[in-house]
Amino acid sequence: MKRQWSMIGAILLFLIVAVLSVLNVDPVPINFGFAVVEWPLIIVIFVSVLLGAFIATLLSTFKIYKDQRQHKETPEAKPSRQTRTDKAAGRFSKDK
Repeated sequence: MKRQWSMIGAILLFLIVAVLSVLNVDPVPINFGFAVVEWPLIIVIFVSVLLGAFIATLLSTFKIYKDQRQHKETPEAKPSRQTRTDKAAGRFSKDK
């Protein structure tokens, strides 16, 4: 079911992009400081979205890497399964 919702979302996104690309074909000037170029507005929007997604992906990747590294360096707060088993066996031993 999750895959179907993803497909529906992708189709809706494609339709929105198609409508926007038809509506935003007017050229707009882009000033790079050393040169001025004219590109269609949809290309400017598309490139801006791609750059934003790329930056967000990089930042989240670095955060995930940092969290994984920190998790490996910290000692485990939970006792291991063997330790818990040994404690439980000690409580029910017949030596008492």
